[in-house]
Amino acid sequence: MSSYIDQLRQSMEEEKRLYELAQAQQTAVLNQQKDPIKEAAAKLRGDTYTNARLSAIGNNEVLAQKGLAGGVYQEPRSGYSETSRIRQDTALRGALNAADLEEAKKIAEIEAKIKDLGYDTGKQIAASTSRWNEKIAAAVQEEELRRLQREREDQLRRQQQEREDQLRREQQEREDRIRKEEQAFQRELANAAAASARSSAPSYAQAGGGSTARKAGLTAADKKLYSRSLIDRVDSYAQSLGVGRAGTYSQIEQIQRQAWAKALEDLRAQFGGSDFAAIAGLAGAPSDLY
Repeated sequence: MSSYIDQLRQSMEEEKRLYELAQAQQTAVLNQQKDPIKEAAAKLRGDTYTNARLSAIGNNEVLAQKGLAGGVYQEPRSGYSETSRIRQDTALRGALNAADLEEAKKIAEIEAKIKDLGYDTGKQIAASTSRWNEKIAAAVQEEELRRLQREREDQLRRQQQEREDQLRREQQEREDRIRKEEQAFQRELANAAAASARSSAPSYAQAGGGSTARKAGLTAADKKLYSRSLIDRVDSYAQSLGVGRAGTYSQIEQIQRQAWAKALEDLRAQFGGSDFAAIAGLAGAPSDLY
Protein backbone atom coordinates (compact mmCIF):
# COMPACT_ATOMS: atom_id res chain seq x y z
CA MET A 1 0.00 0.00 0.00
CA SER A 2 1.37 3.35 -0.93
CA SER A 3 2.39 5.91 1.64
CA TYR A 4 -0.13 8.36 0.14
CA ILE A 5 -3.06 6.06 0.95
CA ASP A 6 -1.64 5.50 4.44
CA GLN A 7 -1.50 9.27 4.89
CA LEU A 8 -5.14 9.59 3.84
CA ARG A 9 -6.17 6.99 6.41
CA GLN A 10 -4.10 8.67 9.11
CA SER A 11 -5.73 12.00 8.26
CA MET A 12 -9.17 10.39 8.51
CA GLU A 13 -8.37 8.98 11.97
CA GLU A 14 -6.89 12.30 13.08
CA GLU A 15 -10.04 14.19 12.04
CA LYS A 16 -12.16 11.63 13.89
CA ARG A 17 -10.05 12.15 17.04
CA LEU A 18 -10.52 15.91 16.74
CA TYR A 19 -14.31 15.50 16.61
CA GLU A 20 -14.21 13.17 19.61
CA LEU A 21 -11.93 15.55 21.52
CA ALA A 22 -14.29 18.47 20.84
CA GLN A 23 -17.21 16.35 22.05
CA ALA A 24 -15.36 15.39 25.22
CA GLN A 25 -14.46 19.02 25.95
CA GLN A 26 -18.01 20.26 25.44
CA THR A 27 -19.38 17.36 27.50
CA ALA A 28 -17.00 18.29 30.32
CA VAL A 29 -18.21 21.91 30.20
CA LEU A 30 -21.84 20.79 30.39
CA ASN A 31 -21.13 18.38 33.25
CA GLN A 32 -19.43 21.19 35.16
CA GLN A 33 -22.75 23.06 35.07
CA LYS A 34 -24.37 20.33 37.16
CA ASP A 35 -22.44 21.13 40.34
CA PRO A 36 -23.74 24.75 40.66
CA ILE A 37 -27.26 23.48 40.02
CA LYS A 38 -26.95 20.83 42.74
CA GLU A 39 -25.38 23.31 45.14
CA ALA A 40 -28.13 25.89 44.48
CA ALA A 41 -30.82 23.23 44.95
CA ALA A 42 -29.24 22.06 48.22
CA LYS A 43 -29.06 25.66 49.47
CA LEU A 44 -32.65 26.25 48.43
CA ARG A 45 -33.81 23.18 50.34
CA GLY A 46 -31.84 24.25 53.39
CA ASP A 47 -33.22 27.78 53.26
CA THR A 48 -36.74 26.46 52.71
CA TYR A 49 -36.47 24.15 55.70
CA THR A 50 -35.01 26.90 57.89
CA ASN A 51 -37.70 29.37 56.88
CA ALA A 52 -40.38 26.78 57.43
CA ARG A 53 -39.06 26.06 60.96
CA LEU A 54 -38.93 29.71 61.79
CA SER A 55 -42.43 30.20 60.44
CA ALA A 56 -43.71 27.22 62.43
CA ILE A 57 -42.15 28.49 65.66
CA GLY A 58 -43.58 31.97 65.13
CA ASN A 59 -47.00 30.63 64.34
CA ASN A 60 -46.92 28.34 67.39
CA GLU A 61 -46.05 31.29 69.61
CA VAL A 62 -49.01 33.25 68.30
CA LEU A 63 -51.33 30.33 68.94
CA ALA A 64 -49.77 29.72 72.35
CA GLN A 65 -50.49 33.29 73.36
CA LYS A 66 -54.11 32.62 72.55
CA GLY A 67 -54.06 29.39 74.51
CA LEU A 68 -54.49 27.33 71.38
CA ALA A 69 -51.06 25.70 71.39
CA GLY A 70 -48.47 24.46 73.80
CA GLY A 71 -44.71 24.19 73.25
CA VAL A 72 -43.30 23.79 69.80
CA TYR A 73 -42.41 20.13 70.41
CA GLN A 74 -45.60 19.32 72.36
CA GLU A 75 -48.76 17.77 71.05
CA PRO A 76 -51.24 20.28 69.58
CA ARG A 77 -53.85 21.47 72.08
CA SER A 78 -56.50 22.50 69.63
CA GLY A 79 -57.74 21.96 66.14
CA TYR A 80 -56.19 25.27 65.19
CA SER A 81 -52.74 24.25 66.23
CA GLU A 82 -53.04 20.83 64.58
CA THR A 83 -54.37 22.29 61.32
CA SER A 84 -51.64 24.88 61.33
CA ARG A 85 -48.95 22.28 61.78
CA ILE A 86 -50.39 20.14 58.98
CA ARG A 87 -50.58 23.14 56.66
CA GLN A 88 -47.01 24.16 57.45
CA ASP A 89 -45.72 20.59 56.97
CA THR A 90 -47.52 20.30 53.65
CA ALA A 91 -46.09 23.62 52.49
CA LEU A 92 -42.59 22.51 53.50
CA ARG A 93 -42.92 19.23 51.64
CA GLY A 94 -44.26 21.06 48.58
CA ALA A 95 -41.41 23.58 48.62
CA LEU A 96 -38.80 20.84 49.00
CA ASN A 97 -40.41 18.80 46.21
CA ALA A 98 -40.46 21.87 43.95
CA ALA A 99 -36.77 22.38 44.63
CA ASP A 100 -36.08 18.73 43.75
CA LEU A 101 -38.13 18.97 40.55
CA GLU A 102 -36.34 22.16 39.47
CA GLU A 103 -32.97 20.55 40.08
CA ALA A 104 -33.97 17.40 38.15
CA LYS A 105 -35.32 19.53 35.29
CA LYS A 106 -32.10 21.50 34.91
CA ILE A 107 -29.97 18.33 35.16
CA ALA A 108 -32.18 16.65 32.52
CA GLU A 109 -31.71 19.64 30.21
CA ILE A 110 -27.94 19.27 30.51
CA GLU A 111 -28.15 15.52 29.88
CA ALA A 112 -30.25 16.19 26.78
CA LYS A 113 -27.62 18.62 25.50
CA ILE A 114 -24.91 16.01 26.10
CA LYS A 115 -26.98 13.42 24.24
CA ASP A 116 -27.61 15.79 21.31
CA LEU A 117 -23.91 16.59 21.27
CA GLY A 118 -23.17 12.87 20.90
CA TYR A 119 -25.62 12.59 18.00
CA ASP A 120 -24.12 15.63 16.26
CA THR A 121 -20.59 14.35 16.74
CA GLY A 122 -21.59 10.95 15.38
CA LYS A 123 -23.07 12.58 12.26
CA GLN A 124 -19.94 14.69 11.76
CA ILE A 125 -17.69 11.65 12.12
CA ALA A 126 -19.85 9.64 9.69
CA ALA A 127 -19.77 12.44 7.09
CA SER A 128 -16.03 12.90 7.56
CA THR A 129 -15.38 9.15 7.24
CA SER A 130 -17.47 9.03 4.05
CA ARG A 131 -15.48 11.88 2.49
CA TRP A 132 -12.15 10.33 3.40
CA ASN A 133 -13.23 6.89 2.18
CA GLU A 134 -14.10 8.41 -1.20
CA LYS A 135 -10.62 9.91 -1.41
CA ILE A 136 -9.04 6.63 -0.34
CA ALA A 137 -11.08 4.66 -2.89
CA ALA A 138 -10.04 7.08 -5.64
CA ALA A 139 -6.38 6.80 -4.57
CA VAL A 140 -6.58 3.00 -4.52
CA GLN A 141 -8.09 2.98 -8.00
CA GLU A 142 -5.45 5.40 -9.29
CA GLU A 143 -2.67 3.28 -7.79
CA GLU A 144 -4.14 0.16 -9.37
CA LEU A 145 -4.23 1.89 -12.75
CA ARG A 146 -0.60 2.93 -12.32
CA ARG A 147 0.32 -0.65 -11.40
CA LEU A 148 -1.42 -2.00 -14.49
CA GLN A 149 0.28 0.65 -16.60
CA ARG A 150 3.69 -0.29 -15.18
CA GLU A 151 3.01 -3.96 -15.88
CA ARG A 152 1.95 -3.09 -19.43
CA GLU A 153 5.08 -1.01 -19.98
CA ASP A 154 7.26 -3.78 -18.55
CA GLN A 155 5.57 -6.28 -20.84
CA LEU A 156 6.11 -4.03 -23.87
CA ARG A 157 9.75 -3.55 -22.91
CA ARG A 158 10.21 -7.31 -22.60
CA GLN A 159 8.54 -7.87 -25.95
CA GLN A 160 10.67 -5.18 -27.56
CA GLN A 161 13.79 -6.68 -26.03
CA GLU A 162 12.78 -10.13 -27.25
CA ARG A 163 12.23 -8.77 -30.78
CA GLU A 164 15.59 -7.03 -30.74
CA ASP A 165 17.29 -10.17 -29.45
CA GLN A 166 15.56 -12.19 -32.16
CA LEU A 167 16.66 -9.69 -34.82
CA ARG A 168 20.23 -9.88 -33.57
CA ARG A 169 20.12 -13.67 -33.61
CA GLU A 170 18.67 -13.67 -37.11
CA GLN A 171 21.28 -11.15 -38.23
CA GLN A 172 24.06 -13.27 -36.71
CA GLU A 173 22.67 -16.41 -38.34
CA ARG A 174 22.45 -14.56 -41.64
CA GLU A 175 26.04 -13.38 -41.37
CA ASP A 176 27.19 -16.89 -40.52
CA ARG A 177 25.25 -18.33 -43.45
CA ILE A 178 26.60 -15.70 -45.81
CA ARG A 179 30.16 -16.42 -44.71
CA LYS A 180 29.66 -20.12 -45.32
CA GLU A 181 28.00 -19.47 -48.66
CA GLU A 182 30.78 -17.07 -49.60
CA GLN A 183 33.39 -19.69 -48.81
CA ALA A 184 31.51 -22.22 -50.89
CA PHE A 185 31.00 -19.64 -53.62
CA GLN A 186 34.69 -18.83 -53.71
CA ARG A 187 35.49 -22.49 -54.13
CA GLU A 188 32.91 -22.90 -56.90
CA LEU A 189 34.09 -19.69 -58.56
CA ALA A 190 37.68 -20.94 -58.52
CA ASN A 191 36.57 -24.24 -59.99
CA ALA A 192 34.52 -22.45 -62.65
CA ALA A 193 37.45 -20.20 -63.52
CA ALA A 194 39.73 -23.18 -63.86
CA ALA A 195 37.20 -24.94 -66.05
CA SER A 196 36.72 -21.85 -68.17
CA ALA A 197 40.45 -21.48 -68.60
CA ARG A 198 40.72 -25.03 -69.71
CA SER A 199 37.90 -24.63 -72.22
CA SER A 200 39.18 -21.24 -73.43
CA ALA A 201 35.86 -19.64 -72.28
CA PRO A 202 35.82 -15.91 -71.36
CA SER A 203 36.43 -15.17 -67.66
CA TYR A 204 33.78 -13.78 -65.35
CA ALA A 205 33.90 -11.22 -62.54
CA GLN A 206 35.21 -12.37 -59.17
CA ALA A 207 33.04 -12.14 -56.03
CA GLY A 208 32.40 -8.47 -55.28
CA GLY A 209 31.69 -7.56 -58.90
CA GLY A 210 33.61 -5.44 -61.36
CA SER A 211 33.64 -5.02 -65.13
CA THR A 212 34.47 -8.15 -67.08
CA ALA A 213 34.19 -9.54 -70.59
CA ARG A 214 31.48 -12.15 -71.00
CA LYS A 215 29.76 -14.03 -73.72
CA ALA A 216 26.10 -13.43 -74.44
CA GLY A 217 23.82 -15.59 -72.37
CA LEU A 218 24.92 -17.09 -69.03
CA THR A 219 24.61 -20.72 -68.12
CA ALA A 220 22.44 -21.78 -65.19
CA ALA A 221 25.56 -22.46 -63.12
CA ASP A 222 26.93 -18.99 -63.89
CA LYS A 223 23.63 -17.36 -62.89
CA LYS A 224 23.70 -19.26 -59.63
CA LEU A 225 27.25 -18.12 -58.90
CA TYR A 226 26.46 -14.50 -59.66
CA SER A 227 23.28 -14.64 -57.57
CA ARG A 228 25.36 -15.72 -54.58
CA SER A 229 27.81 -12.92 -55.29
CA LEU A 230 24.88 -10.50 -55.36
CA ILE A 231 23.71 -11.70 -51.93
CA ASP A 232 27.19 -11.17 -50.57
CA ARG A 233 27.29 -7.65 -52.05
CA VAL A 234 23.89 -6.86 -50.46
CA ASP A 235 25.19 -7.96 -47.06
CA SER A 236 28.32 -5.83 -47.50
CA TYR A 237 26.28 -2.76 -48.35
CA ALA A 238 23.90 -3.42 -45.41
CA GLN A 239 26.85 -3.55 -43.03
CA SER A 240 28.23 -0.28 -44.40
CA LEU A 241 24.77 1.34 -44.00
CA GLY A 242 24.71 0.39 -40.30
CA VAL A 243 22.33 -2.56 -40.14
CA GLY A 244 24.14 -3.84 -37.03
CA ARG A 245 23.25 -0.65 -35.19
CA ALA A 246 19.58 -0.63 -36.13
CA GLY A 247 17.22 -0.69 -33.17
CA THR A 248 13.95 -1.79 -34.73
CA TYR A 249 12.78 -4.24 -37.35
CA SER A 250 11.48 -1.44 -39.59
CA GLN A 251 14.93 0.20 -39.58
CA ILE A 252 16.60 -3.10 -40.48
CA GLU A 253 14.09 -3.65 -43.28
CA GLN A 254 14.70 -0.16 -44.66
CA ILE A 255 18.49 -0.63 -44.63
CA GLN A 256 18.16 -4.03 -46.33
CA ARG A 257 16.08 -2.47 -49.13
CA GLN A 258 18.67 0.27 -49.60
CA ALA A 259 21.42 -2.38 -49.80
CA TRP A 260 19.42 -4.38 -52.34
CA ALA A 261 18.82 -1.28 -54.45
CA LYS A 262 22.53 -0.41 -54.52
CA ALA A 263 23.64 -3.99 -55.24
CA LEU A 264 21.05 -4.34 -58.02
CA GLU A 265 22.28 -1.09 -59.52
CA ASP A 266 25.79 -2.60 -59.69
CA LEU A 267 24.38 -5.80 -61.17
CA ARG A 268 22.41 -3.88 -63.82
CA ALA A 269 25.57 -2.07 -64.83
CA GLN A 270 27.31 -5.43 -65.26
CA PHE A 271 24.49 -7.40 -66.86
CA GLY A 272 21.35 -6.49 -68.67
CA GLY A 273 18.20 -8.00 -70.02
CA SER A 274 17.18 -11.49 -69.01
CA ASP A 275 20.50 -12.28 -67.30
CA PHE A 276 20.05 -9.39 -64.83
CA ALA A 277 16.46 -10.39 -63.96
CA ALA A 278 17.37 -14.06 -63.66
CA ILE A 279 20.29 -13.38 -61.31
CA ALA A 280 18.21 -10.98 -59.20
CA GLY A 281 15.39 -13.53 -59.00
CA LEU A 282 17.72 -16.34 -57.95
CA ALA A 283 19.20 -14.11 -55.25
CA GLY A 284 15.73 -13.38 -53.83
CA ALA A 285 15.79 -9.63 -54.53
CA PRO A 286 12.55 -7.68 -53.84
CA SER A 287 10.57 -7.86 -57.07
CA ASP A 288 9.68 -4.17 -56.99
CA LEU A 289 13.37 -3.21 -57.18
CA TYR A 290 14.22 -4.88 -60.53
